[in-house]
Amino acid sequence: AESTGCRYPSLEQQVCRAMPIACRMLLLTLALLWCLAYAGEPPEASQEAQQQPEQKAQQVEQQQLLQSGVGAVDGLPATVAPTASGAESTGAAAATTAKSTAASEASLDAEKSAASPRLRGSVASTGLESAAELQAPCSDKEKCLGLIDSFLAGTPHETAFSNGGSLMQTFGPALPGGGGSCGQLCNLTPKCEGSVCRYDVYDNAVAAIYLTKRGRLEEARKILDAMTELLYHDHGHLSLLYAAYTSTGQPLDLGVDVGNNAWVGMAYAHFAAATGEACIAAIGRAVLRKIADEAKCDDHLGGYMGRLPRGKGNYRATEHNIDMYALAQMFGEKDLQARAGKFVSSMFGFDGGFPNTYATSTRGEWICDSRQSQGLAIAADTQFWNLLSGADHDSARKRSSLEFALRASADGGFFEQDVDVLGDGARLSGVRFTDRGRGAQWENTASAVMALGFFDGVFGDKGAASISGEKLSSMQSSLLHQLEEYGSVLASVRGGNIEAYEKHSQDPNYPGGSDTGIGWTYLRYPHTAATAWTGLMMLEANPFAPPEKPVPSADTPLDGRCPASWH
Repeated sequence: AESTGCRYPSLEQQVCRAMPIACRMLLLTLALLWCLAYAGEPPEASQEAQQQPEQKAQQVEQQQLLQSGVGAVDGLPATVAPTASGAESTGAAAATTAKSTAASEASLDAEKSAASPRLRGSVASTGLESAAELQAPCSDKEKCLGLIDSFLAGTPHETAFSNGGSLMQTFGPALPGGGGSCGQLCNLTPKCEGSVCRYDVYDNAVAAIYLTKRGRLEEARKILDAMTELLYHDHGHLSLLYAAYTSTGQPLDLGVDVGNNAWVGMAYAHFAAATGEACIAAIGRAVLRKIADEAKCDDHLGGYMGRLPRGKGNYRATEHNIDMYALAQMFGEKDLQARAGKFVSSMFGFDGGFPNTYATSTRGEWICDSRQSQGLAIAADTQFWNLLSGADHDSARKRSSLEFALRASADGGFFEQDVDVLGDGARLSGVRFTDRGRGAQWENTASAVMALGFFDGVFGDKGAASISGEKLSSMQSSLLHQLEEYGSVLASVRGGNIEAYEKHSQDPNYPGGSDTGIGWTYLRYPHTAATAWTGLMMLEANPFAPPEKPVPSADTPLDGRCPASWH
């Protein structure tokens, strides 16, 4: 009763669910008597009276932190400068922008673009069902980050590059127990080997940004060196990257997507800002201009098409243009940035079936097709990444998008709770990939936590606090719980394998991972992107914001890290 604050329905649900009626009545009566005995004294006060002086001091310290506007992760200040050398600390920007709601829209957006998200709350304050089940995860912030560092360092690397570069495998080895105990529909490959293993450029770009922000620059450099060799493999001519490669550096997924390559450019921009290396900046700038030249649209919507070469994918995706907005901003290319921002803004209410949120894309039957593509799933990243990038300047539209996104999945939104039946049985809170998906997808969840904290930091009491309630803290705790439990963040905690997914398994415990709702699924494997995104969340390092230090300009003399073909 003390732990529930005498909330009688909650007490009955958690303690008496399976008991006979007589026992329930007896226990409920005892609970009522207990509450009457302590009438006028909240449960927190009775607990405090029993605490030792040291515990009281810790509680006072945490209250002071919360009152000062600094978020907390399990009792630790969320805004803590990374201890590794060279890491950038951007947490103070969000605290500053929290006071800016009365400013003009133009000045507000300038602050938002440079601010970082502010994490709010701790496991103890969530109040959701998941909070009661989770143990305090990653009680030490540096321990959490150390787990992420160790996972990324131990992830299988593709090393078939002449310049010493390497890429990380997208998914780590299966956990003990695989996808569950349902036989053929649960068997997961213990460890991916050979030519079928994916090394996705997007996952590696996110990992490179995390490692840069963490100050692990040589590890980040190896990823960029590998990408540089792939970008300039054609006799020194720049070729944009395929979606994924094999362990021998051969293309595996032949899609050349604008969004993936924009993330690659962002990774170069962050690294160049951290090191001051002009050649690294020049490569990222070349990627930006290559995309812009081949994918731009000049109609009333603006923006950039989703897939290259030109004519290959004629649709325009909102998420890809969010990425391009951020990349162009990092390199000071205002015209390219404005083109992307114009498209993102135009996508609010573009799908008549979803008038209060951002549509996923246009149709794509001809080059720069501008027609509505009604009936498409609504993507989670489109909503949350727009907040982090500042691509759309309208705060009312952003708020409307968040209100839609944070609805429970049963009500058409993204918020989902999964039980980790193959782990410790914890109920974990996250967001699904699209409004048609099933099951939480943890990469999107980490970016959602960052976006909500960012929105709250910028708009204060009118922001995410009044929209997300306890969901933000619950999602944050669920990510950290996975780090504590597995040493990484999974793509999905749901059991089953690809065959279960393809056969539309109805077993709720083994459905074949988290279904995106748009043709593929994420299985129960450690996930590079989800783990790196969680690291960015812990560092409060917004990957869409321009780096704290300037990116070397196009006029900066080139240094010795340029591709050999440039000489």
